[in-house]
Amino acid sequence: MRRFIAFVLAAQVLWPVLTAAQAPVPTPPAVVPTPGVPGNPTNPADTINNPHPTMPWVGIPTPYGQFIRWVWMPPEPLVTADRVLYQPGFWAAQTTAGYYYPARWVLREVVPGTVGWVLLNGGAVPSAR
Repeated sequence: MRRFIAFVLAAQVLWPVLTAAQAPVPTPPAVVPTPGVPGNPTNPADTINNPHPTMPWVGIPTPYGQFIRWVWMPPEPLVTADRVLYQPGFWAAQTTAGYYYPARWVLREVVPGTVGWVLLNGGAVPSAR
């Protein structure tokens, strides 16, 4: 009789654990992707739809495109009547949509025969397709 009572008590304690282990796992609701956002940003573990975090195209898309790399634009010569001047080089950002140039000072002919510094506004330039 003691064995039977011990068996019934153990069964009452273990029964919820056994039934919970056999219950089906609920599936998460389907995630509707947000327009303009690549992959599945609400689930970082979704490695099939999300880009790898070290790839340059991961992140929030912008009108200028995703950053790919920095490109060095070398100094450019400017030939005047009596000498050769060099405009300084600069770094431009290459993106998936083209290039993004920073605001910079350049040499231009301000008055005929006179070269001076002019501030050139930067901006995005689409790539030739």
